[in-house]
Amino acid sequence: MTLKAPGSEPKNIIIIGGGVIGCSTAYFLTRHEYYNPKIHSIVILEASKIAGGSSGKAGGLLAEWATPKCLAPLSFKTHAALAKKHGGDEIWGHRSVYCADVELQAQDVRNVGPADSAKNDVIAQSVEVPSELDWLLPGSVKSYKEAGNPSNTAQVNPYMFTKTLAELAEDKGAKIIIGSATAVDYAEDNQSIVSVQYSQNGAIKSLAATDIVLSAGPWTSKIFSRVHLKAPRGHSVVIKPSRNLSPYVLFPTIATPPNGSLENILSPEIYPRPGDRLHDFDSVYACGPDDYEVPLPDTSESVAVDDQSCNDVWTAVKSISQVIHDGEVITKQACYRPQIRPHEEDEEVGPMVGPTGIKGLWLATGHDEWGIQNAPGTGLVMSEMIFEGAAHSANCDSLDPKHFLKGD
Repeated sequence: MTLKAPGSEPKNIIIIGGGVIGCSTAYFLTRHEYYNPKIHSIVILEASKIAGGSSGKAGGLLAEWATPKCLAPLSFKTHAALAKKHGGDEIWGHRSVYCADVELQAQDVRNVGPADSAKNDVIAQSVEVPSELDWLLPGSVKSYKEAGNPSNTAQVNPYMFTKTLAELAEDKGAKIIIGSATAVDYAEDNQSIVSVQYSQNGAIKSLAATDIVLSAGPWTSKIFSRVHLKAPRGHSVVIKPSRNLSPYVLFPTIATPPNGSLENILSPEIYPRPGDRLHDFDSVYACGPDDYEVPLPDTSESVAVDDQSCNDVWTAVKSISQVIHDGEVITKQACYRPQIRPHEEDEEVGPMVGPTGIKGLWLATGHDEWGIQNAPGTGLVMSEMIFEGAAHSANCDSLDPKHFLKGD
């Protein structure tokens, strides 16, 4: 019997979902040594637009110390390699950062004084704080604990990163189709896949497939019912500050001021971000707590944005920084994340990366808040699974969908 050369069997690969996981998978499939655009086709099938969901509205924190431990170090290293290869520092704002857990005291900024007064010298406080954090108000820091440093922590602009991966995949032959996947068609024995049905401009169309990657984030369960995902909605704002901020990502707890001028203040995460090819100016991204009350809409374009939730985030972050207070909000937004289940302390939960047990049907979803961070690692191991039958860049046994899939 003559064995066929690896990669010589034609593959029609359909990736459902044009977020960071799907686009990363397309990128690494087109860079795999077995990929041959003459016999292999790769399609990203996206319902609305590339990076239209959380992939375009996330904070963009990268951390070697993220979860899951089996995937995060590989993915962090791969982020750096991609940035070096494709100019990510300029195109998608890749840079190393510090990260810290901080307790802050909200203040009535109107009574503090100009932002440049004594450079907001936080060193004068009883808590030891890096001098580069001169954009926090004097006396606002109650505790400071470093969580990451430039050797193991970085960031990107998620929208530009995802968009660029899609473009780079297209450059190597991948195609993007805007259409909403409605169903996967199976062979008569239900043990293998045949095609994908999708809706486009009111018409139902079909794409033949040898392999289907379900990477539609929280919408994955609408296509494959055995996937059970929670879909928390989070609100965020993007701010153009009055001057550039040093690269410190903060996970704060913000206490209300003693005078009661602010009530029920939030504790949003704060991400100063550098300019990129989309924005030539530095910005600040801040996100608030999740809610589970509003059901997942049909597409990312239909996500409702609650203006008050965004205003609450803005109120909180401008209470601890004059330079943020003196800036302007340029974006208010909301998105849903694919969550396998709410986190329990010190427990790793997902994502699902690998085969479903149905020939040709693969899962890459459930990344929750680490989707941007773990996208390159996910894309790389998915390309190995699809072209070689197994991953070798990381041991993904704990991410096997068999640990998470429900019965029919």
